[in-house]
Amino acid sequence: MPTPPPGSDVYLGSVLTKVHLWGMISDLDTPSGMAVGSFEILGDDGAIVMDALVGPQGTPGQNAPIVDMQWDSIDTPEDLPDNLTDEPVDVGKAWWIGNQVYVWDGDQYRVKAMGTQGPPGPVPNIAPSVQLLDPDDPDLESTIEVSGTAANPGWLLKLKAPRGPRGLNATIRDATDYDDTSAPEIGEAIVWNGTNFQAQSIGNIMPRFFTVPEANFTSFTGMTTRQQIASFVIPPQEFNWVPMVQGHIRAVGAEADSDPLILGCEVRVGHPTTGQLIGRGFGNSSTWTTIVPHVSMPSAQSDAITPTNGMAVVPAYATGQAATVYVNLFNDGIGGVYIFNKKNAQISVLCIPVSGFVTGS
Repeated sequence: MPTPPPGSDVYLGSVLTKVHLWGMISDLDTPSGMAVGSFEILGDDGAIVMDALVGPQGTPGQNAPIVDMQWDSIDTPEDLPDNLTDEPVDVGKAWWIGNQVYVWDGDQYRVKAMGTQGPPGPVPNIAPSVQLLDPDDPDLESTIEVSGTAANPGWLLKLKAPRGPRGLNATIRDATDYDDTSAPEIGEAIVWNGTNFQAQSIGNIMPRFFTVPEANFTSFTGMTTRQQIASFVIPPQEFNWVPMVQGHIRAVGAEADSDPLILGCEVRVGHPTTGQLIGRGFGNSSTWTTIVPHVSMPSAQSDAITPTNGMAVVPAYATGQAATVYVNLFNDGIGGVYIFNKKNAQISVLCIPVSGFVTGS
């Protein structure tokens, strides 16, 4: 900052003081010689001393009102007399209560503060709270309970607020976050569609059950390691889902493994050979194979389905191969000779929701 030139006004700061004024008495013939005066500050008190010239006597002015101070024992304004008149005997009577003087002017009391105005006082940090009372209880009245200190008071306002008339019920379909494009139907519930609330059938997010009939199976005789014998396309669902499969088939033959006469099968979703494994059936001496939910494999022994891990989830509105369930004759060994007859073969598929309603097409 450049140095101000001589004669410049430079702001140095601000000080809150109670200023006292002093006059150095002199007359016009013998002035004191003070050209400006002096200003001194000590703590929060300030003193200004300047010339007080005594001039010739002026024209007499109007007499100031006479205050007739009453030195009796009145301590509160409520105790001031209420029978004063506008007669001279009463006008000007005054009472000093606290730091204020109450002066009767013939019509009313005029209140004047005594002394000079002091610095601003501290501002209390008020913590208000409200408790509503029963407006119909005749034994209750509105009150204020004060707690804390003068600097940090707490105000509990117990209010017997009057009860207004009952208002109209809100209309859900008029809400700004409700999609009323389609009128709701009986049995539908309000659900979140990703953007707004909307009326949807609760059935849209309920498990759905399908069976794969015998007609969907294909008989097979031959040598192989894996042979598809059935497939079934699940219709598009309005939610993400996991298939749960159960069923049975009958196959005879021989396999090149430790149990050559016990034949098995597998169920996959999404692809007949690389899709997610969702079911296995291990044959027995009766030649019937019972299919149950099964996810893990020798190469993925920790695979399992939980409600949130995303395993075997079919996306909402999936069609085609992604939503197709495949049933294969399957041999864990090198290969085998299979004789499969589709008679009485059947599986069931339960589509279990793993999400809410999903907006889609």
